[in-house]
Order: sequence, then C-alpha cells, then structure tokens
Amino acid sequence: MAAQLKVKIITPKEVAWDEMALAVTFTAELGEMQVYPGHMPILSKIVPGFVRIEKPTASPVSFKVDEGFVRVTQNEVCLLVDSVLPA
Repeated sequence: MAAQLKVKIITPKEVAWDEMALAVTFTAELGEMQVYPGHMPILSKIVPGFVRIEKPTASPVSFKVDEGFVRVTQNEVCLLVDSVLPA
C-alpha cells in the first residue's frame, strides 16, 4: 500500500474533512503547493482557492476554501480556513 497522510479541513463551525489521502494540493501565499507523505514541516498562510485531495481508493475530491492557514507535519496536513464548499 502506498504511504498516506491525514488531511483535515477545519472551519470555525465544523470539521469539513478528516480522512487519509495520497496527496493534497492547495494555494499558499507564495503559490501552489502539493504535499505528499513525508513532507518537511511547514506553517503557511493560504489564500482563497481550491484544495484537491487525492484519495487512495476513489477519484480526487476538490473544495473551494477561503483564506486561512495550513500546518504540514511529516504525515498530516491541517487546513484552518474561514469557509469551505465542495467544488
């Protein structure tokens, strides 16, 4: 089985997503980032745009997110955003 990472998308009202993924792509303050398992830790501001989550057993899913922050650890990505909608 391919390595996976935990992806969470959290708003002030709810946990909108909390599942395992192969990779996640989002737009940070300095441009688009794609994170895979084992990524170096980062903390960054994210800008309004789309988040694409590549799932291990299904088609990728996308969300439209407002601004916020992202924390990446070796095997977890946590996006703290003002709002999220399915894309």
